Amino acid sequence: MGHFQQPYDPSSGSCDGHGVPDTSTGRDPSPLSRSLTESIRTVYKENGRTYHSYRAGSYPFPNDEEENERLELQYTALKEAMGGRNYLAPFTGENPPRDVLDIGTGPGQWALEVADEFPEATVIGTDLSPSTMPDFVPENLKLYVEDANDEWDYEYPFDFIHTRMTFSCWSDMKSQVIEKAMRHLHPGGWLECQETHGIFQCDDGSIPPGFAPNLWAHNMQVAGDAGRIQMGIAPKMAGWFREAGFIDVQEVILRLPVGAWDRTDDHQRVLGALWLKNLDWGLSSITMALFHRYLGMTKEQIEVFLVDVRKGIRNPSIHSYQTLYVVWGRKPRPGEKADGAEKKER
Repeated sequence: MGHFQQPYDPSSGSCDGHGVPDTSTGRDPSPLSRSLTESIRTVYKENGRTYHSYRAGSYPFPNDEEENERLELQYTALKEAMGGRNYLAPFTGENPPRDVLDIGTGPGQWALEVADEFPEATVIGTDLSPSTMPDFVPENLKLYVEDANDEWDYEYPFDFIHTRMTFSCWSDMKSQVIEKAMRHLHPGGWLECQETHGIFQCDDGSIPPGFAPNLWAHNMQVAGDAGRIQMGIAPKMAGWFREAGFIDVQEVILRLPVGAWDRTDDHQRVLGALWLKNLDWGLSSITMALFHRYLGMTKEQIEVFLVDVRKGIRNPSIHSYQTLYVVWGRKPRPGEKADGAEKKER
């Protein structure tokens, strides 16, 4: 195998010769298996936060317990934004996927719920850091420590490949994810990508000039460019899907209110409260490494900068929102031709 794909088995750390967790025997794992397990569990600290050591630096967000809890909150908020759904691709109980791949699974809520929804399916979740992964999973969910930037080396194609909030993971999402997904899907299989766009918008002119949260979003882009990290991917995904050859491409753009300022819509008010909490909680974790490594700022300088950003997102008189782009498309069957994307806003 051309890359490191370590099965994650919190109960034993043991693997059989085919890279599958070995739960059939009480034998101790081999020295090689133990060394691999120990190496991927190692973390390093930077500015008071812990980060993954496997392929260190390739993912700029922390993997500590605080960040895992924030990711669980973020999952709840995004599911609320999508009307209680985990995906918009056309799978149902009558039309279930058989083989599912979740790239960048993190704490694994998405993969866990999809595995429960489709108990006859095999769901694979991959991530760089085992410390983010759940300890107890259903039998049809397999978790692997893996860098999705490497060539994918799976024994079979998938019916459904999914990514969510991976905007800091790629130098070229089109080639590293979308084109590879095309090669690893069954004909007729679906890819769905869900990403937020960082710019803060409003419809009533309440965002003032020099709005600190938008200065933060701009500096995140500058830091990403300096680190060859592709930011701002959300509005580009539908075009990349089409260029890669996907058909039946759909794009839905959902609003993420920043705060519970919408008094006319209960759903938007609840969602806004969740999204504000997610941003407020996560500003330091998603900013610290990028600004420190690529803009040369100290921890103290970053925290001072974020004071005004927090004031901006907490201000109830500013009716700002971000956007969530959900894009899905289908791999053509033999003889089918590509078509354009349909765009919907909600």
